[in-house]
Amino acid sequence: MRPPPPSPPEDLEERTLREEIHRLREENRRLQARNDRLSGLLAISKFWSAEKDFNILLSMITQETCRVLGADRGSIFLLDPERRVLWSTVSKDLDRVIEFDAGKGIAGYVVQSGKVYRSDDVYQDPRFNREIDQETGYRTRNMICAPLRTMKGAMLGTFQVLNKGTGNFTAEDEEIFLALSAQAAVAIENAMFYRELTSTRDRLTRELRARFGFQEIVGASPLMQDLLSMARRVCDSSVNILITGESGTGKDLLARTIHHNSNRAQHPYIPINCAALPETLLEAELFGIERGVATGVDRREGKLELAHRGTLFLDEIGDMSLAVQAKVLRVLQDREVTRVGGKSPLTVDVRIIAATNRDLEAEIAAGRFRRDLYYRLNVVHLHIPPLRRRPEDIPILIDRIYRRVCKREKKSLRGFTAKAREALCHHPWPGNVRELENEIERAVALADPNGFIDVGDLSFLAPPRSNRHHHAGSLPEVVEGVEREMIREALVKTKGNKSQAARLLGISREGLRKKMKRLAIEG
Repeated sequence: MRPPPPSPPEDLEERTLREEIHRLREENRRLQARNDRLSGLLAISKFWSAEKDFNILLSMITQETCRVLGADRGSIFLLDPERRVLWSTVSKDLDRVIEFDAGKGIAGYVVQSGKVYRSDDVYQDPRFNREIDQETGYRTRNMICAPLRTMKGAMLGTFQVLNKGTGNFTAEDEEIFLALSAQAAVAIENAMFYRELTSTRDRLTRELRARFGFQEIVGASPLMQDLLSMARRVCDSSVNILITGESGTGKDLLARTIHHNSNRAQHPYIPINCAALPETLLEAELFGIERGVATGVDRREGKLELAHRGTLFLDEIGDMSLAVQAKVLRVLQDREVTRVGGKSPLTVDVRIIAATNRDLEAEIAAGRFRRDLYYRLNVVHLHIPPLRRRPEDIPILIDRIYRRVCKREKKSLRGFTAKAREALCHHPWPGNVRELENEIERAVALADPNGFIDVGDLSFLAPPRSNRHHHAGSLPEVVEGVEREMIREALVKTKGNKSQAARLLGISREGLRKKMKRLAIEG
């Protein structure tokens, strides 16, 4: 039988061309499928990265990976480095936690080696840990297990998928699984970090609420009961609050308490003393400043920005200049702040709590305070009564302050004598709670260990100095002498704290600074 005649050269070239076209089409389909797969993996990783709930994320990772690879089940085992165990947080269709030694089974091998591991028949694999199947009642046939590492290379645990729907897992499955495991590790690390931050934030919020709870404010008297009742009612409101009261009554404590018991408690509480800074510095502190406004000045956020979604406490608001008052009013009206030297306003969500020991209506009449700002701040008015108007609270305050000071100073005393306690309860306390605190701190410091605090330890019962009311000289000289003596005594009482001394004297810190300079008082 004769062989067929050879094909013409053009037929051979045509067949070769067709084969090449077919090969290129197949290669293009393969590349397109790979590109689609990679695009899908990218979309999955973005989806995972957006999820912050830890348990939901782990469930998403296992379910989506099983879907992509056609696996029946997935498990994530996290490493406890201190106990050296692996434990399962999520297993598909499994609620209970599984825990085993970090060196045991295929997962343990992956942790130790740091390499991906694929097994086509696990019951023939000496590394397989059959105890898990026995515990769960599940029958594993084949699996891929990959390490989960942090961005810095630390071992988080392992990720495994079990039982391919048809046949065994392939090298291509392994490649996809490694890519998904790497993205899963990043998402898990971020979720763990977020969970830790949230836990820390919640713990600190609880601690602050305990420290600044309303129960920490002594209020047995009817006046204080009414005040605290109103304060509780306005906690979760966003309205501005004006707190008034004499120096030393605890306006700052009430402001903090309102914030830490409000729905803004997880956001900043930013206090600023308006009397402690000159006008130009106060403006920069409140509104912030842009870089280059002056030589050597860097960009800085202001207190209003820092307090976004939280509370700004404006202490001594009555000492604020009219120019700064106008800018604060604009912020309250527009809810926008512009830094000094800036052009673009920034939106802020801030609750303002202001405090003063001045009569703002008298300040308005004198032209020193803006009426429109007063009404913006005075949406809710809380007035703290002076200590002399709530004598029921004094014994409670004495005991609470005494215990706190003794604990802080690690000093063991036997308490107050009856006469000392009576003297403390009947003293008028012009400096209010702050003066009472200073008096008890002084008495505890001077008292003999294991002894009683007696009337001789109380400064307001000490014999008056012979020259206190017998100054010689002209009236200005006598006034200067009295001022000098009162300032020095206030500084001694407050251990050199100028802000506290100023409050005790009923003047601003800036006013105290000027008087000290004029009277040549060091400190």
